[in-house]
Amino acid sequence: MGQVEKDIWTIFKSLSWAEAYLKRFKIPEAKIDAEYLLSHILKYKRQKLYLNSEKQLTNMEINTFKGFIQRRSKREPIQYIIGEEEFRGLIFKVTRDVLIPRPETELVVEEAVKIIEGQRAKGKGQKINIIDLCTGSGCIAVSAAKESPDSKIYATDISEKALSVAKENAERNDVENKITFLQGSFFEPLKNLGLEEKIDIILSNPPYVSKKDMEKLQPEIKEYEPHLALYAGEDGLDSYRKIIPEAFAYLKKGGCLILEIGYGQAEGVKELFAHYPAYDKIEIIKDLSGIERVVEAKKALIP
Repeated sequence: MGQVEKDIWTIFKSLSWAEAYLKRFKIPEAKIDAEYLLSHILKYKRQKLYLNSEKQLTNMEINTFKGFIQRRSKREPIQYIIGEEEFRGLIFKVTRDVLIPRPETELVVEEAVKIIEGQRAKGKGQKINIIDLCTGSGCIAVSAAKESPDSKIYATDISEKALSVAKENAERNDVENKITFLQGSFFEPLKNLGLEEKIDIILSNPPYVSKKDMEKLQPEIKEYEPHLALYAGEDGLDSYRKIIPEAFAYLKKGGCLILEIGYGQAEGVKELFAHYPAYDKIEIIKDLSGIERVVEAKKALIP
């Protein structure tokens, strides 16, 4: 990359160099990536970069930027480089031990909030009990806790390192007292807590990538994000085979199971629900791109 003289490295020159460098490695949206990374270092909004294009960077800023650009040239996701990502207006710490929170997952929280607000509108002001399976960074659990003040949330994950990140995110967003974090696979760590038929809502963005799709993932995902949080068997439905039958025991009558699903998985997941007629009102919800993204099912009031 060559030596850089700090006295000639302005914001404009830095961005121009970074864009050209990233393009050599065929990085998509090289210009935007460079702007985003430099904005983070300088704590600027992107438009401010061009209003201050002749500002010279300090030696520390130059070296940090060079390091960031080198990492991005190897297809490392920006979120891991800067160590954070926004989700429903909150900032979450992210490391390579957790999936990067994505906008489509916000739909899971959005549906939960609708249910909670609907209960409040009916005068049902009791505490809402929620389970978040495969919590990862904690983005679902923390957002739900933030947006539903009367909730008590139990969040599980098989990864101890992921739970450590999730706990930190709960503390960052002042909801650590509303969430109980438990290590284990799916419902396994909840079995002795006496939660059967006491849960209003179960949420999850579980692993759902099939063997075939794992091979086609872009390098940013395949080489950096945790496979434990992605891979779900030959057809990508193994998580749902586990969650759907076990969730029923924890839900109150009328309680709701809300699951994120992968592209093209809606019919397969609906078929799994068909084996358990005690669920009713199964609904598929599309994201802003028109992709079937969330399946929602209620526990029947009358078995």
